[in-house]
Amino acid sequence: MDIWYKRLFLFSLLMGFIHHFSISQSEIPDYTDPFFVEVEALTGRVVSNYPTFPNTEPVKSVSLNLGVLHNNPDNDFSSYYNNPMTGVSLSYTNPGNHSVFGREYGLKSFFMVKPFKRLSNPFYLKFSLGLSYFTKFYDVSDNPENKAVGSSFTWGFQAFMYKSWDINDAIRINLGAGYLHDSNGHTQLPNAGLNKAMFSMSATSFFSRKRNFSDNKNVHRKNEKQNIYFFNVRNGWGIHELGGTFGPVGGAQKGVYSLALSGGIIFNNHIKVRSGLTYRFYEQYYDFINTHNLPEYSDSPIAKASNLNFFIGCEFLIGHFGIDVEGGLNLYKPFYKEFHKRFNHKGQLKYVLNKLFSSRLGLNYYLYNTHNRPKNNFFIGANINANFGQADFSEINIGYTRLLSTNY
Repeated sequence: MDIWYKRLFLFSLLMGFIHHFSISQSEIPDYTDPFFVEVEALTGRVVSNYPTFPNTEPVKSVSLNLGVLHNNPDNDFSSYYNNPMTGVSLSYTNPGNHSVFGREYGLKSFFMVKPFKRLSNPFYLKFSLGLSYFTKFYDVSDNPENKAVGSSFTWGFQAFMYKSWDINDAIRINLGAGYLHDSNGHTQLPNAGLNKAMFSMSATSFFSRKRNFSDNKNVHRKNEKQNIYFFNVRNGWGIHELGGTFGPVGGAQKGVYSLALSGGIIFNNHIKVRSGLTYRFYEQYYDFINTHNLPEYSDSPIAKASNLNFFIGCEFLIGHFGIDVEGGLNLYKPFYKEFHKRFNHKGQLKYVLNKLFSSRLGLNYYLYNTHNRPKNNFFIGANINANFGQADFSEINIGYTRLLSTNY
């Protein structure tokens, strides 16, 4: 299992650095967006999420953030997202119980944006997605208390708000608060996930920063009001372990194969909204039906191991990079009734919500810069899928986007 996660880790690392390099390059030859180095100290508490959750002390963490402040007003991307900051975070965390959780090491790509443009000392919203490595995880004999972290590698997600103060052109200090979540995406059980509520203090050092380029200029952004239609096709290869959040453990990891077709509109060259259908085939469900010879499902195991989903998605385009969020409605998922009865035991309301609703969160990397509106574009991506709020499987995908008109 860890071999698969190492591949995903290397894939995400490559995506992060390609993304960082590609959007760091200014479209204006005589201006370079300033690079920054930030040191951040964080503390808080782990939030328990099951009855036998082990006791923890306060969380202690430190992060090194390397990135770029995009503050060139003639740059379409910088102006639209209100001078965002992008980059890569390296972190070390003591989750507060070494014997159970060990130590955590993280690598994430991040995106920071100002929700309010005209404040001299701005607020920032920060979203990060990447991978975490835990030195200790669940083991039936050596570490049975750790039902939160079922594997050494997990997805790592961060949502924070910061208040910033510029000391001068080179130095900024920040106070922040938010939420951190780690989950392996149901690829190895148990997988309750590790949640942390955190506060932070940080200092940012900018190199060659020119604030006169950045603040509150109203500039013309090329073609920002010309919306464009597109269609999209995506092929996904996922993996998960059969069972509920807490088990049974030790099962095989098998595939989830997806094909999604969608269409939509790209608003203002930056927001890609789509809707469509996804077909999924669960190898676990198919094998379970055949192995147990279930009368209700055995007459057509392929169909009963399938899922048809209607979805609405929104992708935030950042040059070659896309932050992808999706919510869906399951039109057909017959085996989930049997899955819930055998593995979940969470009550009727939970069953209905998990059976009907789905969600996806992930990162995409595009072959061509999306802001140049190429007629044909290809992407690779990594994402986590869930039944409502319960992790279902992790997935790597490839896809193709075709613009239906490029009259601009």
